[in-house]
Amino acid sequence: MNEEQRKASSVDVLAERDKKAEKDYSKYFKHVYQPPNLKEAKKRGKQEVRYNRDFQIDEKYRGMGNERTFLIKTYGCQMNAHDTEVIAGILEALGYQATTDINTADVILINTCAIRENAENKVFSEIGNLKHLKKERPDILIGVCGCMSQEESVVNKILKSYQNVDMIFGTHNIHHLPEILEEAYLSKAMVVEVWSKEGDVIENLPKVREGNIKAWVNIMYGCDKFCTYCIVPFTRGKERSRRPEDIIDEVRELAREGYKEITLLGQNVNSYGKDLQDIEYDLGDLLQAISKIAIPRVRFTTSHPWDFTDHMIDVISEGGNIVPHIHLPVQSGNNAVLKIMGRKYTRESYLDLVKRIKDRIP
Repeated sequence: MNEEQRKASSVDVLAERDKKAEKDYSKYFKHVYQPPNLKEAKKRGKQEVRYNRDFQIDEKYRGMGNERTFLIKTYGCQMNAHDTEVIAGILEALGYQATTDINTADVILINTCAIRENAENKVFSEIGNLKHLKKERPDILIGVCGCMSQEESVVNKILKSYQNVDMIFGTHNIHHLPEILEEAYLSKAMVVEVWSKEGDVIENLPKVREGNIKAWVNIMYGCDKFCTYCIVPFTRGKERSRRPEDIIDEVRELAREGYKEITLLGQNVNSYGKDLQDIEYDLGDLLQAISKIAIPRVRFTTSHPWDFTDHMIDVISEGGNIVPHIHLPVQSGNNAVLKIMGRKYTRESYLDLVKRIKDRIP
């Protein structure tokens, strides 16, 4: 389902929050998008991945953040940390300035993690703690984004119990942040923009990277493994690989800027390239190409034992700037448990893989 189709099938999910307001500008907006649906998120169709290399912020939004500040609180994995860099990049392009003072921030975003219940509880506690701030400063915007936003139960709970939240957007909607902010400023109701499925890859998003030594580089998005205990395939969507030329261009630019270490990111980096229909290209090929770029250290995470190929082992064994550090979650040493977990490998196959790695990379 492409973006136009989603818009055509969108439903009104605005939660009325202030019936006493003299004027509600939300009527001027044609749509908001569908709330998350885990049943829909599980579906994996054959729709083509679309690559958008023409992203740019509409001039009408530039200056929106002049004399305004923002603060982002980030929970979770490296992917969330990198998403925060992109969100910050968009906000600064709109004119906002970063602040560390939550009491003076004009926009407060909570970038959430859904892997563990404890992380979700922390987020709800954080949102609850912001209620008093919203009462004191009703003009501030409070937003919830990230993986928790892709869960039906979370969105429903926020709509019902946390009326201090102004906007909810998902992991696939970051590039729509300018529009979401505009709607949140003008609407008297909560703005919800979350898609259950996403088949697009958006390039050229602005970023504000943390530090100038290490950098994250996304090489793919989503996961199709559906381990029985894991929500990531639902919150991050289907596997979508970036084009190798776009990744290589980004790494070259980081080298020119003087970065010393990059980490290639993906929910399962070993699946990289499987969805590229016009070329046969995998993570081993990508590592070979990046090994020729003047970046001293190159890492990658996270790997799944099921997809770890001999080609990858051979490339890593050649040395160079590919750091011989492999994150290879075992999860369990019991075959019955592995089967229940849906890991699709056995204790024996895992140990055989480790032996092959140790033999080639002493």
